[in-house]
Amino acid sequence: MSPREKPWSQLPHAREANTTLTAHGKEPSRLEVLLMLLMMMALHLLIVCRATSFWALAAARTDDLDYVEVADIIRHWHFGGGPITQYFWGFPYTIVGVSTLFSISELKAAVVISVLASLALCVLLHRLYGGWVTTVFLVINFEWMRLSVEGGSEPLFMCLLFASFLAARSDWWNSAALLASLATTVRPVGVLALMCFAIVLARRKSYRRLAVITLIGLAIGVLYVIPLWRCWGTPLANFIGYSGDWGPQRRPLTYPFGALISSFLAALHRQHLRWYTLTLFAVWPFVAVVGTAAIWLPRNRHGFLERYHTEALFASVYAFFFISYNNFEIVWLFSRFLIPALPLFVFSLRDWIPHDRRVFWGAAVLCALLSAADLVHFRNVFGFSLS
Repeated sequence: MSPREKPWSQLPHAREANTTLTAHGKEPSRLEVLLMLLMMMALHLLIVCRATSFWALAAARTDDLDYVEVADIIRHWHFGGGPITQYFWGFPYTIVGVSTLFSISELKAAVVISVLASLALCVLLHRLYGGWVTTVFLVINFEWMRLSVEGGSEPLFMCLLFASFLAARSDWWNSAALLASLATTVRPVGVLALMCFAIVLARRKSYRRLAVITLIGLAIGVLYVIPLWRCWGTPLANFIGYSGDWGPQRRPLTYPFGALISSFLAALHRQHLRWYTLTLFAVWPFVAVVGTAAIWLPRNRHGFLERYHTEALFASVYAFFFISYNNFEIVWLFSRFLIPALPLFVFSLRDWIPHDRRVFWGAAVLCALLSAADLVHFRNVFGFSLS
């Protein structure tokens, strides 16, 4: 039996891709990583609740209410008019299900889904890429903590996405296609994973499996667009909603870095922006380029490209898509857009990870504090301002 044909429980751990053992002890266990995430969530929540009302903040500073509005349309099957929403319905469908099952409000359901999906993703990442990679992912982008605690579609999307990668590693291509298709109903870029599955199967000349996963993707797509068609009279309602952000030409893509550069230059003229905000605007595109380049370095040929070709291909296509994404506010959104590819970039750079638990537990505390400061102001958390 080949490695691809083994069930996921028998797959070699991702850290075996790097056969060089370090002298810094074993990787963080799954339990340790989960405890770190729970600590970060608790600390973030404590600071936020000391400064303001959590539910008021979740409603005002996230896009939860937009998803709740779609969930209300689904629950009552009534569209009250207004502009076509750009928000995909996979997350609202889940909100309706959890809200009905536990008899809680839809806003609370959105938060519960995000917290549980974030915990599940932590387990998946540990299985796929090991403890060190997972801990780096948890602390590298404090916006992830905000999305996990206050709610957002990314935790559910990433949970489905990386579950599809685990299924693909086990050679369960039908399950992988189903999970990736469901991820696409949450965020449309999930279709890139389906495309990567198709490319890998085509290269292996596994045309029967390619046909089957194509049919699965098409079936989920048809089932998804039927309600949109009935509500708005077009199956492309979500894309019409998105098109308002795509400039006068209404094209989703431009040349690489085109929108990023123009968006960054526009941000420079905003007087209220601080130096650290502009620095972060510049850092994240750099991370995307370096992470993508690292994936294709010769040292990753046996550890990443050959074993996990689907994930490597997805990270590269995903990064190129958002580097070329035609959104006039892309520089503000890039750190959030990049989150689904971050575990793969970190895995490609795993040799550079400092294997010291003290570093990561300290970074986890700092990340929780910064994620709270992003919502309730830096001075309320640290007692001083950076300006």
